[in-house]
Amino acid sequence: MEKQLPQNRNKCDLGWRFVHYLKEYCQNCSLAGFSYIANHNLHLTERIFWLICILASTFGVYHLIDMYQRDYTSRAVSIVHESLSPFALLKFPSISVCEVRFKTDFSEEVENFVGSLGTDLNGPYNWEVESYISFILFPYQYTTGMFTRCDPYEKCDGCAKCPKNGYRHIASRFAFNCSDLFVECKLSHQPFDCCQYFLPMLTPFGSCFLFNSLQNNNPGSKHWLPAMLDRGSHPEMRLHLTRAAQVSVRNEEDITNQPLPSVGVIVLEGQHKTLQFHKEDMVNDPSMRDIPVAARDCYFPDEVQPWSMYKAYSFSACISDCSRLYQMELCNCSIYNLTPYENKRYPDCDFAGYLCLEKASMVKQDVKRLFSINSPTINCHCLPSCTEGDLKSIYEDQNGERSVNITLVMPIWPTDQYRRQVLRTSLDVVVSIGGILGLFLGASIQSAIEFVYYFTLRAANTALMARREQRKRPQ
Repeated sequence: MEKQLPQNRNKCDLGWRFVHYLKEYCQNCSLAGFSYIANHNLHLTERIFWLICILASTFGVYHLIDMYQRDYTSRAVSIVHESLSPFALLKFPSISVCEVRFKTDFSEEVENFVGSLGTDLNGPYNWEVESYISFILFPYQYTTGMFTRCDPYEKCDGCAKCPKNGYRHIASRFAFNCSDLFVECKLSHQPFDCCQYFLPMLTPFGSCFLFNSLQNNNPGSKHWLPAMLDRGSHPEMRLHLTRAAQVSVRNEEDITNQPLPSVGVIVLEGQHKTLQFHKEDMVNDPSMRDIPVAARDCYFPDEVQPWSMYKAYSFSACISDCSRLYQMELCNCSIYNLTPYENKRYPDCDFAGYLCLEKASMVKQDVKRLFSINSPTINCHCLPSCTEGDLKSIYEDQNGERSVNITLVMPIWPTDQYRRQVLRTSLDVVVSIGGILGLFLGASIQSAIEFVYYFTLRAANTALMARREQRKRPQ
């Protein structure tokens, strides 16, 4: 009992000392009304009145700051449509050229490969296996039940059988080289080296060649063509190809993804197509990067998500990543063309994996289904890119020719652009919240420093001086 009494006394002394510091703080602080509460010379009713005023002001501060924070996400950014200067330069958009196949349009090398696998049940060549190889090379050709067509040949010793794995290797083996596809390229009537600026990349659509794309290139490399045109230039690109292809106009961060709409055409052998399109850029204020993603509702291309397999963020890349993650959750593998570069964390599906995905109806990407996924491990909230411009198809024309030609032209020079501008900067947030605190409580940065000072440095010095006075007293 004798030991417990000193401990209780020490706790009581600390409590009264804290009350003393708090009273001293209220008497001397710069916050409005606190000095009246701590003033014992005032009547109790006056002190209660000021206490009610301070509580009401505190509630008002909380309510206004909470309302400001809730409105911040919806009113921090606005998009305006503004006119361009007549001397503004035009950046020609990114272009994708992807391989396509129609009917029996297959290379001799592929036919020899199918023939080397074996025969058909009733003939020397297995067309079903060729269709399966065609799906591997051109994933957009998938049809429901494609994998069950391989079953009749499994028990046939001499028959060609569908390959069970190594699909990425097969696709890279039979993909066309740039020199096999391109003959001539011109921008604004000026020829340029096709294979230097059209770089290959595996996309969800299949094997493609991308011009000035952030997914497999960067503006500082030797493979990036400075496609800035002035008013004296003609915004037109002409491509001379050797075979059928899908040619699309895209933003720099986009990839070719079949479920998403695009501005482009499919040109076959013996055709010359002209695609007229219109482009309006999206520019951002420099302070836009200081705005949280929830407020600006977009990602910049360099804000790549940690689970992404692409070098730049875009809505189309996000959809591909989400499809890959969902396939991994369902079948522990993903279709090889959803991963542009081989990665051990995300193994490619073999034949059994494709059968699993087919049962789940996820061989083809389903955007609506992705948005309705309720999974604890997948959080695919795909937002647009902050630099994503507006591309529109205006007119498409077709003429007969012996070769494959495509002309991409902007008949109307852009006169407007979109601008994403900041309505509330970080400075606006500080000023607004500081104004609310100052209006209701008379608070400032000095008030915060004062609070910390009274309960740290001032308290320590007071205790130290009291101890010194105690030592000076005679025993």
